[in-house]
Amino acid sequence: MSAAASVLSVWRYPVSSMGGERLDRAEVGPGGIGGDRLWGVVDADGEIASPKRRRWRATPHVRARLGADGVELQLPDGTWRPGAAPETDAALAGHFTFPVRLVRHPSPDLPPGTETVPPRYDVRALHLVTTASLATLDERLPDRPGDPRRFRPNLVVDWPDRALPFPESEWPPGLELEVGGARLRVLEPCRRCAFVTIAQPGIAHDPAVLDLLARSNRADFGALLAVVRPGPVAAGDPVRIAG
Repeated sequence: MSAAASVLSVWRYPVSSMGGERLDRAEVGPGGIGGDRLWGVVDADGEIASPKRRRWRATPHVRARLGADGVELQLPDGTWRPGAAPETDAALAGHFTFPVRLVRHPSPDLPPGTETVPPRYDVRALHLVTTASLATLDERLPDRPGDPRRFRPNLVVDWPDRALPFPESEWPPGLELEVGGARLRVLEPCRRCAFVTIAQPGIAHDPAVLDLLARSNRADFGALLAVVRPGPVAAGDPVRIAG
């Protein structure tokens, strides 16, 4: 790197496929950021939300955060509601046009007999994107700003080195990073799907994003990481390749 890299922002997504919350700091444990991707959204038949399907494309328009009493949801009307409440169920049914509910993803800390639903994909501890990759999108799709929310990362890293257009996609598996108080290991690039093309609040539907990534970067964007050493991570923390 020609200049120092640092954490630009930290994100958590308590409910898979819903919008998340930006954090000032977070504790990174062995499985990632505490409270990340705890729940899935399912319909009456138990089908989990897959925003690649048209009927589920309303999912990212609901935001989720963790409050003192559990998960809270914000629908497009701007009101925050408790995740487990009859009025929230009714509001969600109106938003999706069919009944839905939140169900926990499997976790070793859940009481026996808790209803769970498997995630749609093989979950990794952390997902990271760099500002260098976002800047490449800005340059190649100049009318479509590279908003990191489109890609749902846990960590956005300010990476000043522009020698590579998508640097984190080229990090070799096994490369380790010191990020704040945590040490992370690169597993693989993050292969993207149609989810990155769909609309979110303030982000337009845009198939050109996935088309560009497929043509110029094997459909990859960002890197998936494992946790080698847990620790705190905050905006502004230094990021360096471990030597």
